Amino acid sequence: MDMTIHPTALIDPQARIDDNVAIGPYSVIGSNAIIGAGCEIGSHVFLDHAKLSRGCKVGSHTAIGSDPQIYDWKQVESWVEIGAGTIVNELTAIHRSMYEGKATIIGAGCYIMTQTHVGHDCKLGEGVTVTTLAGLSGHIEIGDNAVIGGAAGIHQFVRIGEMAMVGGMSRVVQDVAPYFMVAGVPAKARGLNSYAFKKYGTPPQERKNLKKAYRLLVRSKLSLSGAMKKIADDIPVEGAVARLVDFVREAKGGVTL
Repeated sequence: MDMTIHPTALIDPQARIDDNVAIGPYSVIGSNAIIGAGCEIGSHVFLDHAKLSRGCKVGSHTAIGSDPQIYDWKQVESWVEIGAGTIVNELTAIHRSMYEGKATIIGAGCYIMTQTHVGHDCKLGEGVTVTTLAGLSGHIEIGDNAVIGGAAGIHQFVRIGEMAMVGGMSRVVQDVAPYFMVAGVPAKARGLNSYAFKKYGTPPQERKNLKKAYRLLVRSKLSLSGAMKKIADDIPVEGAVARLVDFVREAKGGVTL
């Protein structure tokens, strides 16, 4: 097994470490850690109750798999799972699930910037970016390729849809629909994420239909139910529009408009 482990790192003998892993000075790897091939672990990292897929990078002074921050929580076997190629930068905390046999999940190809917090039982899709000082409370769900701006605060149980963008220093207390850009205290809809449309190749007709749906949801004077009916009557509910409509229908605590 080809590994580079600094002599000051503390590795529990029960930890499962794959080939070509590097572990920096003074890091602590617990008995319930699984580290995939090609991962790089910086200095002073705490890693336990965590499963890292291949090619992940973890910055210094980061804690992954710490106990959830819950009063009177009783110890159970739970995890953090991090997908392949994800980068977690320094001074970040990612807490494991509060539930027996469950996991806080970070998808593949995510980029978690420095000094961020991902609370217990969050589920991040693939390609998510979480910017410096953002705070994700427990049970948050974030769709693929969404972006969370710096110092944004996201309330418990909020869902953020695919390719959505949350502006820096925003306070988000309701779901953010796919493709929406929101910002403010409290956050409000500010438009559609046209940058993501270009980056991920959203077809022109889908963009056009999404713009129509956005205007009905946000800029018309219709109620939410009225806007949803108008979308169903006037716009082909397929592809990205169908995903938007389904997301809004499933919202339990309201949608940021």
